[in-house]
This record gives sequence, structure tokens and C-alpha cells, in this order.
Amino acid sequence: MTEVSTTHLERVFSPSAIAVVGASDDADKIGGKVLRTLMRHNYAGKLYPVNPSRSTVAGLKAYTSVASIGMPVDLALIAVPAAAVPYTLQECALAGIPGAVIFSSGFADAGDRGAGLQQQLDDICRRTGIRVSGPNSEGFLNVRDKVAATFSPAINIEAGDLDCEAQIGIVAQSGGLGFAFFNRGRRDDLIFNYVFSVGNQVDLEIAEYLEFLIGQSRTKVVLMYVESLKDPALFLRTARRAADLGKPIVLVKVGTSKAGRRAAESHTGAIAGSLEVSSAVFAHHGIVCVDDQDGMLDFAAAFIHNPLPKGNRVAIISASGGTAVWLADACEAAGFELPEIDAGRRAQLEAFIPFYGSTTNPVDITAQGTGGYSRSMEILGQAPYIDTLIIAVSFAQERRLIDDGQAIADIARKLGKPVLIYSYTVPSEASRMHLRKLGLHCFASLQGCVRSLQGLWTYAQFQQTRRERDAPARSPDMVPPEARHWLDAPGGALCEYEAKAMLAAYDVPVPREALARDADDAVASAGRMVGPVALKLQSPEIPHKTEAGAVKLGVHGEAAVRAAFEQVMANGRRFDPKAQVRGVLVQPMASPGLELIAGVINDPDFGPMVMVGLGGIYVEILGDVALAPAPLNAAAALAMLERLRGRRLLEGVRGEAQRDKAAIVDLLVRLSHLAWDFRHRLAEFDVNPVFLHEQGHGLTVVDALGILKPIEEGKTS
Repeated sequence: MTEVSTTHLERVFSPSAIAVVGASDDADKIGGKVLRTLMRHNYAGKLYPVNPSRSTVAGLKAYTSVASIGMPVDLALIAVPAAAVPYTLQECALAGIPGAVIFSSGFADAGDRGAGLQQQLDDICRRTGIRVSGPNSEGFLNVRDKVAATFSPAINIEAGDLDCEAQIGIVAQSGGLGFAFFNRGRRDDLIFNYVFSVGNQVDLEIAEYLEFLIGQSRTKVVLMYVESLKDPALFLRTARRAADLGKPIVLVKVGTSKAGRRAAESHTGAIAGSLEVSSAVFAHHGIVCVDDQDGMLDFAAAFIHNPLPKGNRVAIISASGGTAVWLADACEAAGFELPEIDAGRRAQLEAFIPFYGSTTNPVDITAQGTGGYSRSMEILGQAPYIDTLIIAVSFAQERRLIDDGQAIADIARKLGKPVLIYSYTVPSEASRMHLRKLGLHCFASLQGCVRSLQGLWTYAQFQQTRRERDAPARSPDMVPPEARHWLDAPGGALCEYEAKAMLAAYDVPVPREALARDADDAVASAGRMVGPVALKLQSPEIPHKTEAGAVKLGVHGEAAVRAAFEQVMANGRRFDPKAQVRGVLVQPMASPGLELIAGVINDPDFGPMVMVGLGGIYVEILGDVALAPAPLNAAAALAMLERLRGRRLLEGVRGEAQRDKAAIVDLLVRLSHLAWDFRHRLAEFDVNPVFLHEQGHGLTVVDALGILKPIEEGKTS
């Protein structure tokens, strides 16, 4: 599948007639639960229970088969044993039903036998064109049209007012969690339009549900629980469409633990695990990642109720001095600034804030400040140097909302800036009722409030810069002629001299080096170089030369070079007697510089990823690396450097000179071109270490390693 088209799904997900196949009077069976859930939630269309042994089910006329209904049906809900599902699905397709939800389990989720049954379903879908959600699905909920096509009890909660123009969609690979998001969010008065449980994705997959949701005019944000992506490229194209429409995706990705990481031959591959790769790809596409349910719902609330901030400058208004200080600390820790309030606005605040309050930022209106919230919002909200307001208040009783709530709501809507409200006490039920009437959302935790603002700001920055970070497309004819022969090279490790030759083909500066076949050759090569040299054994079977004792550094003079050549050769033979030895690389010792690591990993889901990090202990112990999908342009490469925790080392600290940032940016861009051009052949590529010199003096690629996929597993670019 290469394109997403979901207009045909409107009929399936907004059905006028539903057949429940496997309908039962037994409310403990799935078929009984599904039918009763539809009825309980006042489904207004036609219901056709299908049960060959009953004349009525739940007081409705029952049919012996789908074919016997004899009326148009938009959706079939299938709750029969797994072995009977293929026949049932075929019957639905022959009856002209455009879509089905399969609740039954026992398919790819149940070993080889189940996988065979699922393949039958796949064949039916391809042959007939019927669209299937599931199998092993918990169904879906269309809130607006009251289509509760699920057996989940989590939806049995008061739906509330659905007239809100901004609504939330949910797509989840876990049906239980998807409906749990709805359940928890409704208790916080969040408004949803659809909840989808995708099941085993035999046909409809995550990207299609996502495309359907972002195509709904009232969908403002989509929440997603993802375990794996059936078609990552399709998902990312759909995510780009969501970004074009300004509809954020808030996602939790599971299955990224260390246990799930693959072994890697190169240093880059060992560092860039699945979590780091997926996080980098999602960030590149503006997807906001979270790690728990409350955070997901907090982020959704922030996006639903607020415009995006234009900057990172925050003003805090609170009646509790302690809460104000704590919020200020949390904001600054999250990268926000709290500007000083100008003298004119402070004078306006002092007119109604008691002397024992505070008119600095954060603003403490004190418990005595009558109308203090709305008046402070009016004054600070107009300040051009304030991008966001955070209101910290106690809603333990409703007096604040009765006195000031309407004014707070009115000002929040007219400011055109985010206004986040946090109650440092648990809101009373009366307060909740007032908040609901006013259309205000109240955050339940201080950190949740600040993290949600961080999500808003991250997405705002993404939208502001994403166009300038889009790299130009590359075509096959852009592969440098000097590199083309590697497209047909056999798989395995490239020696350092080969990897550096590949870099040189992409105009990456590499040191002047020579491959020596014998000791005399090594001596002659060293004689043409200035200063001490390094000697390194070159063998595709010994990619990690240091471990084999096959590297000698700082060698000077003919006798020392000759002895070093013989020693690295002997150590290599001892380490791996069967290794193919190409010779010994002789290179001048590199000038000192800031040690960096760069590289490429070809992720099985997301393709070539470029990595950069601070070398030495920074990468070994601190894991200070940044990744981005190839290809890159200079803006994207620079953004990678800005994400490094040790980025200040590039600027020069404690008297050290500023480093040549432009040189490392250029290396990353060229490395990304190599990664993209060889995405079908390259498994990994390591440029480690790289010494970054003072500004204007470039960099030195000290070592490099490439690993090609076997030719039969890949294809040429």
C-alpha cells in the first residue's frame, strides 16, 4: 500500500445499518455485549442480529445468516469463533457490506495455526475489497453518531456536551488502553470524537485510522498508543499530512526497552537503539511523545484549549506564594524564561495587590486580592514580552469561579496566547461544574501543567522551523561516480581505508594516508609524512583493530615504523589466523581537537539515521548523542548539535577556543547523503573518532568503518 484514501470509510464508521454476527442473549458473550452496548448508547440506525439458532435476540428480529438480511448493511460486527470467521467475512463481502470489525481472537496472536487463519482473512480482503478492522479488536466508538461498536465497559460514562468544535481522536493497538484514555479523559471533561482499537491490522492499519481522524474537521489532536508500525513509511507520510493541517499527534511508543535492541557491529549501532531512533524520527515529524496516560491527556487538553505559543516567555499568576515559586522552578527547568515585569505594568498591579504580595514574575496576588486573577491576566496578557500565562489557583471551593471565572474565561479566549490553569488543591465538584460550563480545563498536577506547556512549545517550534529543515530530495544519479562500485560490492565490513574512500567520494575531507603491503612500503609512506604516524591493520574480519592490538600510535623513525608494522601484522594473525589482511594503513597523527562521533544506522523500520555525539566518556557513559533521519540539510544538522547536552563544548568553555561548528555540520550533511544513497546496501557506518578543531580549522576523520548488507538482502539505489 502506497497511498492513504479513507473517504470510503465514512460509511463504515458512520453506519446507517449494522449486522451483529454472533449476536447473543447472553450478556457475558462478546456478541451479547456488543449488541447491548450499541443499544445502551442509543444507536439510531438499523440493527440486524445474526444468530442461526434464535428468532429474536435482545428483543430484535434475528437472522439466520448475513445473506438472509436482504437489506443494505454498512458494517458487520463479527463475534464468532476464529475458525468460522473466514467464512463469515466472505459472506459479508458477497452481501456487499463494505466493512467489518472482527472481535474474535485466535489469529496472528495465537501462533502458526492462527496465522494461517489470518492469511485467509487477508486473501478475502484483497480479493473482495471489504475493509476489516481487527481481528482481535475491541472495536470502535463514534461519539457524535452514537455508534458504540465495542464491548468495552470503559465507555459507559456520561458523554457530556459534544458541540465543541475541537475534539480528540484516539487510535490504539491496545483496545483496553484506547478506551481507557477515553474513560479518563471524559472524567476531565475532554471531548472525543472517535476511539479506534486496531487489533491485528490484517487490513486497516494505524496510518489509515490516523488519516481518517485528521480528515475530520472537528479533530484537533490525535492520541496514539503504538507497539509497532505495519508500514512505517506510510505512517510518516500520514504524520506529515497531520503536520500540514496543524493537527498534533500525541503518541506513546512501547516495546523500546533494552531487551528489544539488536546487537550491532559498529559503535553507532550499539548506541542508537530502537528508543533513540523512534524518538528522533517522531520528533522530526512533529509527533509529541509521552510516557504515561496522564501525560497524554494533559497534552491533549493543552492542545485543545490553547493556541500555540509564539515564544518561551511565561508569566505566572498565583494566590499561593509557595506554588508560584515551585512553578517558576519547574518552568525554568523546562527551558522557559520568566521575564521581569516592566515598571508601568507593576504599577497597575500594585493598585489592587496587597503590599505583602508580589508584582514581580511570578505574580503573587495573595488570598486577599479581589478579582486579582482576571485583572492580572488583562495587564500581563497584553505584554509583548509574555507568550504564555499560567494561573495557579485553589478550586477547593467554587467562590473563585463564581466571582472571577467568567472574566478569566473571556480574557483567556481573547488574548490569543496560551493560558494554562492549575489548581493546587483538588477541585470541588461544584468547581468542576463551573469549569465545564466556562469551557476551561484545569490541570491536576504542577509538573503536568508545565510538561503540557513544553509540549505546546515543542510543537510550535516544529511548525516554525520544519520547512527550513526539509532537505532536498536526492535521486540515483546524484551518487558520486567514485562511489558507485560499492553499490554492487559484496556484504560485510569495509576496512578503514575503504570507508574513508567512500567518505572522500562525498567530498568529506580525509587525511592523506597510504596502504602499506610490507614493511618497506610502510617506511616509505611514513617518510613522506610530517611528524609521527599511526599504523593500523586493515582486515574486513577485524573491524575493531584496537581490540586485536593491531594499532600503533605516535610511531617515529624508520626502525620504529618497521617494528610497528611487523607487530600489528603479528597481533592481527594471532587474533584471527583466518582473517584476510589487506595491509597496514599509515597515516599522520591527528592534531588534537574536541572528540566527536558521527555515524549512520539503517533502521529496519525508519531507514537511514544519522547520529552525532560527544566522543570519549560523553558517549560511552553519558550517551550524549542526537539522531535524525537522512537526508539532512544544514539547518537540520545544526539542530542535531543543539540537542546535545554538551553542546556548550562546541562554543568553547573555560578559556578554550570555539570549535569549527560549520565543519561538523558539513560532515553530517554529506554523511546523510551517503546514508540515503546507499540505504539499500548500507547497514551501518561509523566515523569515530572525529577531532573537531578550532573555528576555521576544520576537522580530522581519525577512523571510519562501514558495514554493507549482503547483496542478496538489498538492492542498488
